[in-house]
Formats: sequence, C-alpha cells, structure tokens
Amino acid sequence: MSTTDRSTPPEFPEHPYHADVGSAPPVEPVTGRRLVVFGGMAAVVLVVLFVISAIPRESVSQLLRAEAAARDSAPVVQVTTVHRAAAGSELALPGTIQALHESAIYARAAGYVRRWQADIGAIVHSGQLLAEIDAPELAQSAEQAQAQLTQTRAALALAPADLERWKVLSRDSAVTRQELDQKRAAFESAEANTGAADANLRRLAQARQYTRVTAPFAGVITARNVDIGSLITAAGATSAPAGASGVGGAAAAGSMFRIAQTDTVRIYLTVPEAYATSIRTGLDALVTVQGIPGRAFSGTVVRTSRALDATSRTLLTEVNVPNRDFALLPGMSAQATLHFPRAAPPLLLPASALVIRSNGVQVAVVDGKPGAATATIHFRPVQLGRDYGATVEVASGAIDGMVVVLNPNADLVDGARVRVLAAPLKPKPGAGAGGGK
Repeated sequence: MSTTDRSTPPEFPEHPYHADVGSAPPVEPVTGRRLVVFGGMAAVVLVVLFVISAIPRESVSQLLRAEAAARDSAPVVQVTTVHRAAAGSELALPGTIQALHESAIYARAAGYVRRWQADIGAIVHSGQLLAEIDAPELAQSAEQAQAQLTQTRAALALAPADLERWKVLSRDSAVTRQELDQKRAAFESAEANTGAADANLRRLAQARQYTRVTAPFAGVITARNVDIGSLITAAGATSAPAGASGVGGAAAAGSMFRIAQTDTVRIYLTVPEAYATSIRTGLDALVTVQGIPGRAFSGTVVRTSRALDATSRTLLTEVNVPNRDFALLPGMSAQATLHFPRAAPPLLLPASALVIRSNGVQVAVVDGKPGAATATIHFRPVQLGRDYGATVEVASGAIDGMVVVLNPNADLVDGARVRVLAAPLKPKPGAGAGGGK
C-alpha cells in the first residue's frame, strides 16, 4: 500500500445503509415545521374524541331533564288501598230507653179518694192496693139490688104452684086456655126477673171491687195524679199533684197512677236499609248511656217490624236489656251497638275514589313500583255492594291491597302519568260509615 493511500481518509456513503439497498427511502431530519403539523393533527384527534364522547352524555342529560320536566308536569294524586272489612261487623245506633211495660191506671168507680198507698218511685207487685175510692151511692145501689133480688125470688117461688093449679083447672075446663097461657107467661117472667136482679147485684158487687185500685203488673209507680179527697168521675181524676206528666213526659189525662215495668227495658232502633238484612232475632247488642260512664249493658234483639218504613227506609228493631238493679231509667238517651259476624268480609273502598261515567262506575288504579315517584293510572270498572256513606263495598273488579286514586279529577285519562304522594292513606280495617263498621 502506498503512502498516499494511508494519508487519505476513507470515504463513506451518505446513507447509513449500503449503497446496494436502494429500496429504502431516505430519512429526512425532523424539523420544527413538522413538529407543528404533528401537534395540530393530535389536537384535532383529541377534539374529535372529546366531541364523540360528549354527545352521549349530552343526550343522557337531555333525557334526564325531559324526564324531570315530565315528572314535574304530571299531576299529584293522593292514593289509598282497597282493604277487606273485619270479620265481625258493628253498627252503632241511637235510641231512647223505654219501660218494658207501661200503663196509665184509671178508676172504674166514681167517688172520692179515701186513701192512697203508693207514691212515685214505689216498687209494687201485681195486684197490690194503690188507692181506695169512697163511693156511697154504689153501696146504696148494691143494697137496693139485693132487695130486688129477694123480691123476685119470692115471686118466682109462688109462680110454679100457681101455674100448676091453673093447669088442673084448664083440664076441667074451669078456665080458658088464654088464662092458662097468661099464668105460664107470669111464671116465665118471674124467672127472668130473678135472673136480671141477680145479674144486677153481681154487677154492683163487681163495681164495688173497682173502688179498690190495684197494680195491673209488677213495676214502679212513675206518676201519682190523685190525693185524698180527689173526685173521681167518668172523665177521670180531677187533680194531679205528683208526676202528672208520666214517664217520658207523656201526659195521661184523668189517670190516677202511672206504672212502668223497668226490671227489663227496651230500646227501639231504626236500622238503615243497608243493614236491614243482617238483623236477626237473638243478635247481641251492647248498650251504653252517657249518664252512666264506664259501664256497658248487654242486650238482645227480640223482634223487628219485618218491613221498612217507606219514608225513612229504615227497619224498626226492638232491643231488650235486663235491668235488675234499675240503673237504666226510662227516657234516658242510649246508644246500642249491634254485633253481627260475616262469613265472607267484603272489600271496602272510600266513596271518594269512585268515578261515575256513562259506562258505569270505575276506579283509577295506580300501576307502578311501590315507592316510585311516578306511576301510570288505568281505569277499571267495579261493581258496588252496600253503600255506607263515606265507604262502599266492592262486589267485583277490585282485589285486596289494590292502590287507587282518591278524588280523581276529570283531566285524568287512562295511561296518564301521575306523581304519587309518599305514603298512601291506610284506612282502618273494617271501617264503615254512619256508625257502621
């Protein structure tokens, strides 16, 4: 190798690759302009990605806002649940306590009151003497009747013998047949006069018994309208010093006394038509009186009128209550609660949930998840049973626990969205209306 070759540096190609690799493009150096271009492209890509990701979020937000707006615009409703009545039904009705038997006592004999032996509040037994009437004219009439009877009996004793003699004379043709018939008529007249005199005497004797005024049944004297010396006539007593108005303020003009049997009292109730078919003889009743707080009396339905009053549409019902201690007084205001069981308790619904339309009675049923803020309503037809006023029975078209709208307005349509209050009204189980449960 020459000296020239040693001093001259070797020559290398500009491209790092061998000159034979002609297929690889040359690599240009990275300049500032290229960096700007690359940065802009990356920014555009980022913006596009941001826009793409923001569109779904905006759609969701719009949907949420639309749903909130729809929820806010939906009407607010109050709801209640259909519930089943209690197995035992109750009906409370007002009434007035009356004596089991009550009567005004009059005199059959005229005269003056000699004495009286029972005042107001006295408990008497049947047949007990209450007063005596002095009737001297009646005694004299009885004496006269006795004398007349004696006279007619004497005439009757003579008439048969006289008739037999005339019969003998008639057979001998000593007297005419007409004269015999007259004697026979005289005999029959004597018999009739004796019978009439005897009947008159017995009548006067009975009338003298009427001077003793007695109690027709056991009870308590609630009014005494006479005093010693009071004149008793056919029109009745002429004075009324004590309790003249009688029991419950019912005046008995001309009566001497008024008596009431109160060991058992009665209460007359007017049962509404809705309960009339449930009333049976022997039904239990619980009686309370405002004047005797904290105490209840047991009674029993003993009879009904078996017909509704055409005006009030009520059934007259009588309840008897034992009153051995005489705590219940005639004239008291009482409340009787009737208890009657029901084998199949009906479904109850507030009357305010009913919608009356041309195609019948309907209810607005709430369809939705429990506790949801909004729900959909659907109208459903129902068949009603008894009407208790604020509450009605549902015969068909509803189920126990069904949620319905209270007081639905006319703007509600089937399928409408509504906002439901947080807690539905929960009526008392078995609650009725008008005192009924």
